[in-house]
Amino acid sequence: MQRIVQKNIAKLLIACMTFGTVFTFADLPAREADATAAEAQKKVEEIQEQRDDVKQEINSLDTQLVSVLTSIETLEGDIAETEQEIADTEVELEAAQASVEKQYSDMKTRIKYMYERGDENFLEMLLESGSISDFLNRSEYITSVYDYDRELLNAYTATQREIADMKVVLESDKINLEKQKDELSVKKSSLDSLIATKKTELKDFDKQLEAAKAEAARRAAEERERARLAEIKRQQEEARRAAAAAEAARQRQQQQQQGSGSGSGSSGSSGSGSGKGSASNADSVSGGGRNPSGTTGVSGSDVVAYAKQFVGNPYVWGGNSLTDGCDCSGFVVQVYKHFGINLSGSRYSGALQSVGQAVDYECIQPGDIVCYAGHVGIYAGGGVIVEAQSSKAGITCSRAVTCKKILAIRRVI
Repeated sequence: MQRIVQKNIAKLLIACMTFGTVFTFADLPAREADATAAEAQKKVEEIQEQRDDVKQEINSLDTQLVSVLTSIETLEGDIAETEQEIADTEVELEAAQASVEKQYSDMKTRIKYMYERGDENFLEMLLESGSISDFLNRSEYITSVYDYDRELLNAYTATQREIADMKVVLESDKINLEKQKDELSVKKSSLDSLIATKKTELKDFDKQLEAAKAEAARRAAEERERARLAEIKRQQEEARRAAAAAEAARQRQQQQQQGSGSGSGSSGSSGSGSGKGSASNADSVSGGGRNPSGTTGVSGSDVVAYAKQFVGNPYVWGGNSLTDGCDCSGFVVQVYKHFGINLSGSRYSGALQSVGQAVDYECIQPGDIVCYAGHVGIYAGGGVIVEAQSSKAGITCSRAVTCKKILAIRRVI
């Protein structure tokens, strides 16, 4: 018997090694999920980079616009000053023109006076002069007056011409300044248009970025869900293979026991007695062949089908409601209560280790109660259990029956 058990343990170890290889391949969907999520995140980063580039361009254009506006403001000040200088020049030009005209009028009057009284003036000057020297002095005085008038007239005329030339220069400067202002105004309009375009692009990138982030989040969620389902499938496959390996080992063990029993009746009695001794130990889950017959007529598949209806409902510690929430032992008690089997006296997982009849792991059937340290569930077949798993997971039917060390398997139907 010990040799058979050792062989079964060796086979189970080989199966677990095989499952390790399965785990490696089962990781592929998760890797693909990571790759897809990374691709979506890369798209987000690319759009973010393009958005930052456009924002930088807008900042540069804003700087240029400020410079242009400053230049326009300076030119407007220069134009205002030039216009004031032109106005002042026009006033000066009018004053100079008036001075020229007055000087010219005065000079013409004196010349006319001297011309009309020509000889008479000279005669008066001669008669009134005390000497020839005095006469010459008076004659030079008349000439100097004439020369003074002429020089003053020439000076006024030159001043008038200079002011007129200055006015022309100022008007030319004003034209140039206005031309520069027009050019800067055109540049300002171009910058305004370009900034508006870039801001539109920025808004478009904002929308693209928001959409890309949403898409990345959606893909990440999808891939996480896909990975979760793949993990559940992997666990189910693991449990199925483990159950299949255990069933095959059990069948081989029964065949060997039957062959040994036909050879020696006394030996078979001894084996039966050994089996009873094993049945009294609830911690033994691999030896013997305890597979008690049903006592209630309730089908294990019906129990499992009923229990699965509540998958997804919440886990509530100490709860007794299959819909509003229950804990692991409350779940088991309420499921069997539906079939008229009262386990309320064993409300806690430790107490459920002694209800009904003991079952060996090799003989486990859907509807059997599986007890762990501080936890309990119902075997659903296919290597998995239906259970109130935890406050985070709720009621599930995805974990392998071997997810923890099994302390006892009990049959109450």
